Amino acid sequence: MRNDNALTDTGKRHQGVLAIIVRRYVETAEPVGSRYVAKNLGLSSATIRNVMADLEEAGFITHPHTSAGRIPTDKGYRYYIDSLMHLSGVNAQTAQSIKNEYHPAMRSLEDMLERTTHLVSTLTNYVGINIFLEYHKLYLDGASHIIELPEFRDLKKLHTILRSLEEKRDILSLLSDEIDDDRLTIHIGKENKFNYLSECSIVTRGYKTKGKVKGRVGVIGPKRMAYEKVIPAVELLADTVSEMLEDLEA
Repeated sequence: MRNDNALTDTGKRHQGVLAIIVRRYVETAEPVGSRYVAKNLGLSSATIRNVMADLEEAGFITHPHTSAGRIPTDKGYRYYIDSLMHLSGVNAQTAQSIKNEYHPAMRSLEDMLERTTHLVSTLTNYVGINIFLEYHKLYLDGASHIIELPEFRDLKKLHTILRSLEEKRDILSLLSDEIDDDRLTIHIGKENKFNYLSECSIVTRGYKTKGKVKGRVGVIGPKRMAYEKVIPAVELLADTVSEMLEDLEA
């Protein structure tokens, strides 16, 4: 496999191997070996090693240090999200319980924005972010989740990210670049314009009222993010905020 074209309908085996590596690495944060992949696909370890060599040559996976296992690259995550991921959405009971969170203590727009940021952090176990255009203010919640992630055991790296979250300026700049677009956006690793976010993914979606975008809500987490869980949660909260803004302005 010399290029991306091998990951097409004629490369189902390569797609299957990449999908397993991404899902397993997301789950364990440990490099994935050929034996695990072979067991899941019912193929020989030798066959899987050949496929993994192809995927590594094409830049979809890499092996850290001297480990025999492989981990996804930014390119591997991007291909997985764009072509292999299956989303199931948030179940009706969870969706209703989320909507119920707003009404008992709702006193103002500020309360609603803060609650939304807290909810997206609680649902995903990542850093919740929310920018409201009229205030041009960034809301953050759950920064402590960063500390619990193995990707940020390097204290210098952890300190840099936490300081940036505290100052908010760079994150505000990132979200402001897309403030007029209500579509879901996912920035993986080096797709983020700030170097200290090269180990992070940022998933956000806009919310609007009367056809006009009012802000964006989402999360900052590791590249090794549970995207199948995060994306439906972010989309649900964006839709919920849009509905509530419509009610507030009615």
